[in-house]
Amino acid sequence: MTTIAETETPADVHPEDLHHDTGRSWQVAAALFVLTGLEVSTYFWPHGWHRVTHVTLIVMMVLKFAAVAAFFMHLKFDHTMLRRLFVFGIILAMVVFLGVLSAMTFWVNSGTTDFNNAPHERPIPPPPTRAPTS
Repeated sequence: MTTIAETETPADVHPEDLHHDTGRSWQVAAALFVLTGLEVSTYFWPHGWHRVTHVTLIVMMVLKFAAVAAFFMHLKFDHTMLRRLFVFGIILAMVVFLGVLSAMTFWVNSGTTDFNNAPHERPIPPPPTRAPTS
């Protein structure tokens, strides 16, 4: 599918051609509202579902990024280089996010005993000391 930016020169593109109708904007806004509601609802999902929750959140993150960039930033009408720049940005964000996520979630309790794990309960405070006598 070719876009306006790929088939015409910038002088041939009119500003009214670059905007979609208001109804489409409201549809995209409603879809973003529903996706945001789903993202918030993952807080209440059972704790055992954390791997499913993380994958679901990543998919919703990419969908929301694509919708905002394509419709509200009018990226689908821009030059291909800008589109590639935004795609590189989302890929880089996903790589960083997945690296941190895997380090904090998927590799917990990996079976190794080489590390001294910190205690999970609160430490008991030391007994109070007496004030120095003078």
